[in-house]
Amino acid sequence: MKIRIRGNSIRYRLDKKDIEALKADGKVEESTSIGDGNLHFCIKAKGGSNAPFIKLEGSAIHLSFPKEQVEQWTDSEQVGFSAEIPNADGSVLSILVEKDFKCLTERSEDDSNAFDNPASSC
Repeated sequence: MKIRIRGNSIRYRLDKKDIEALKADGKVEESTSIGDGNLHFCIKAKGGSNAPFIKLEGSAIHLSFPKEQVEQWTDSEQVGFSAEIPNADGSVLSILVEKDFKCLTERSEDDSNAFDNPASSC
């Protein structure tokens, strides 16, 4: 899982392994060690839910979407989906969840589990 935070927006990019975990377990998680702590991210497919929900607990961010919405996305060619979630202070948090595509230029990053980039030529 790749995560980009900019202002009041969070962008999640999931590769094939992440999506398989989401389908099999109903969630996908990623942690990053920082000093003696961990920053933890989790996306869940939640049954019985009809709206996205996000919660910050300590150093963990838990994001959930309706199970039906996640299943529709993981089982299709749909690239991603988004949501806007109101914050307690009246601002809005923009969320984007997308499939991670292979880069078109050579990079040192391992993208072997990324989806084939539709912009690449066959």
